[in-house]
Amino acid sequence: CGHRAAAPYDDLEYWDFNWRKGGGSNRMIEISKREHFYQQEYCGCAYSLRDTNNFRRSQGREPIKIGFKYYGDEPVE
Repeated sequence: CGHRAAAPYDDLEYWDFNWRKGGGSNRMIEISKREHFYQQEYCGCAYSLRDTNNFRRSQGREPIKIGFKYYGDEPVE
Protein backbone atom coordinates (compact mmCIF):
# COMPACT_ATOMS: atom_id res chain seq x y z
CA CYS A 1 0.00 0.00 0.00
CA GLY A 2 2.82 2.38 0.84
CA HIS A 3 4.46 1.88 -2.54
CA ARG A 4 1.17 2.50 -4.35
CA ALA A 5 0.52 5.65 -2.29
CA ALA A 6 4.00 7.04 -3.05
CA ALA A 7 4.04 6.04 -6.77
CA PRO A 8 2.24 9.14 -8.16
CA TYR A 9 4.90 11.44 -6.67
CA ASP A 10 8.29 11.52 -8.39
CA ASP A 11 10.11 13.00 -5.39
CA LEU A 12 8.61 10.64 -2.78
CA GLU A 13 10.07 7.29 -1.80
CA TYR A 14 8.32 4.81 0.49
CA TRP A 15 10.75 3.06 2.82
CA ASP A 16 9.81 -0.55 3.55
CA PHE A 17 12.84 -1.18 5.74
CA ASN A 18 12.54 -3.31 8.90
CA TRP A 19 13.86 -0.78 11.39
CA ARG A 20 13.91 -3.16 14.35
CA LYS A 21 16.73 -5.42 13.13
CA GLY A 22 20.48 -4.84 13.27
CA GLY A 23 20.45 -1.57 15.19
CA GLY A 24 17.76 -0.11 12.98
CA SER A 25 15.77 1.29 15.90
CA ASN A 26 18.69 3.48 16.93
CA ARG A 27 19.19 4.58 13.32
CA MET A 28 15.47 5.41 13.04
CA ILE A 29 15.67 7.64 16.12
CA GLU A 30 18.85 9.29 14.78
CA ILE A 31 17.15 10.12 11.47
CA SER A 32 13.96 11.21 13.23
CA LYS A 33 15.90 13.66 15.40
CA ARG A 34 17.90 15.02 12.47
CA GLU A 35 14.76 15.56 10.38
CA HIS A 36 12.61 16.73 13.34
CA PHE A 37 9.88 14.15 12.72
CA TYR A 38 6.73 14.33 14.82
CA GLN A 39 7.04 12.02 17.82
CA GLN A 40 3.70 10.37 18.51
CA GLU A 41 3.59 9.08 22.05
CA TYR A 42 0.77 6.57 21.61
CA CYS A 43 -0.38 4.14 18.90
CA GLY A 44 -2.86 6.55 17.35
CA CYS A 45 -6.23 5.23 18.45
CA ALA A 46 -8.55 7.05 20.85
CA TYR A 47 -8.28 4.23 23.41
CA SER A 48 -4.51 4.39 23.49
CA LEU A 49 -4.58 8.17 23.88
CA ARG A 50 -7.05 7.83 26.76
CA ASP A 51 -5.06 5.08 28.48
CA THR A 52 -1.71 6.80 27.96
CA ASN A 53 -3.04 10.07 29.37
CA ASN A 54 -4.58 8.25 32.35
CA PHE A 55 -1.21 6.63 33.04
CA ARG A 56 0.64 9.94 32.65
CA ARG A 57 -1.75 11.64 35.09
CA SER A 58 -1.22 8.81 37.60
CA GLN A 59 2.52 9.53 37.37
CA GLY A 60 2.05 13.29 37.86
CA ARG A 61 2.80 14.06 34.21
CA GLU A 62 0.95 16.33 31.80
CA PRO A 63 -1.35 14.70 29.22
CA ILE A 64 -0.15 14.34 25.64
CA LYS A 65 -0.45 17.46 23.53
CA ILE A 66 -1.11 16.21 20.00
CA GLY A 67 1.04 17.85 17.34
CA PHE A 68 3.55 19.48 19.71
CA LYS A 69 6.37 17.01 20.33
CA TYR A 70 9.07 16.44 17.73
CA TYR A 71 12.23 14.36 17.77
CA GLY A 72 15.27 16.55 18.21
CA ASP A 73 13.47 19.37 20.01
CA GLU A 74 13.66 20.03 23.71
CA PRO A 75 10.67 18.40 25.45
CA VAL A 76 7.85 20.76 26.34
CA GLU A 77 6.36 19.79 29.70
